[in-house]
Amino acid sequence: MGPGDDRAGLYVHVPFCDRACPYCDFDFEVGRGPGFEGRVDAWLAGLERELGRRAAELAGSVFDTLYIGGGTPSAIPIGRMRALLGWLGDALGVEPGELRELTVELNPEHASPARLDALVELGVDRVSVGVQSLSPAGLRQLGRGHERADALASVAACVTHGLRTSADLIVGWPGQTSAQLGRELAELTDAGVEHLSIYGLTIEPDTPWPKLVRRGLRVLPDDDAQAELLCWAERELVDRGFVHYEVASYARPGAEAVHNGKYWRWLDVIGLGPSAASVRHRRSEGSGSGSGSGVVERWVNPRGLAAWLEPDAPSEHERLEGTQAAAEGLWLGLRRLQGIEVGRFLDRFGVDLAWLDARVARQVELGNLRWSAERAQLGVAPGRWLWHDTIAVDLLAPR
Repeated sequence: MGPGDDRAGLYVHVPFCDRACPYCDFDFEVGRGPGFEGRVDAWLAGLERELGRRAAELAGSVFDTLYIGGGTPSAIPIGRMRALLGWLGDALGVEPGELRELTVELNPEHASPARLDALVELGVDRVSVGVQSLSPAGLRQLGRGHERADALASVAACVTHGLRTSADLIVGWPGQTSAQLGRELAELTDAGVEHLSIYGLTIEPDTPWPKLVRRGLRVLPDDDAQAELLCWAERELVDRGFVHYEVASYARPGAEAVHNGKYWRWLDVIGLGPSAASVRHRRSEGSGSGSGSGVVERWVNPRGLAAWLEPDAPSEHERLEGTQAAAEGLWLGLRRLQGIEVGRFLDRFGVDLAWLDARVARQVELGNLRWSAERAQLGVAPGRWLWHDTIAVDLLAPR
């Protein structure tokens, strides 16, 4: 890492969407009718109160990335986005021009010239466009509010505005073919995206999708077909010059997501807003030079705008120390396909080579991991990265 690469990231959660996608279990509420702007203002006031409560915790933090996610950040009026960024700049010293990266999530139907002009004016330099699919069948199943042409036009407009442009795609919806996926990847890369997040369709129990299955309006995705499509996407994107740098992330060389990388590189991220999570990494005090173990502390805000707005709304707190923290750091760091630097890992979490050797031995024997004195990473066999979650269960299991 270079100078300043260890600074913290700031995440702000926007809990508003125009519609509910049937697969989504994120924290959001729907509706832009009467009272919508009042709810947005209540959310902004809630952010200010949260920051006041956490002033001591944030004292001394230096941020170099800001990620505004959701929900759908582009669903709020641009005047409220302007107010948010101005307030953050005043309260935390997060001036857009001084950040390494300022990302806003954007839906294709919101990418009007006026909104993009305003985002650029406000210092936003990167957008993540929620494309999810370019196929009519995929868009219908995923409940999206745009058409193929809208998505491609929005990506092109973002690129034309000089915004670093990422797009999300969901892979493995029932009936999707490799030919369809190949066309989507070609169209998006030809339109100028420099980054793609590729997610397999995952259906959580509390989302609308299972209810639709019971009514005969949806079917569940096929895991094997999905895995084949994910591997197909990897081959197509690598052939087009993209680097597969994290389990679900592809980028042109040099266009990796700086903010997201903080999670995988054990850097602090502070989250504000409903359901937002914060994580801090430090070392406990030891009895001698270089002693002490790694500590990971995590806070998760209440889910739901109303619950989060309650005075003194409690957050869930988790503290991991010693080998627990090291195990978490190991599986999280392994999301980066270049792996982890062993020396940095040992220094950060206060464990030794013998612990690491024992922890990874079973996965190394299975061919899922490889490691040397310098680096540990997912196995080199094609598609081995698909096993990351299974590998994680083993790495996190108590020993």
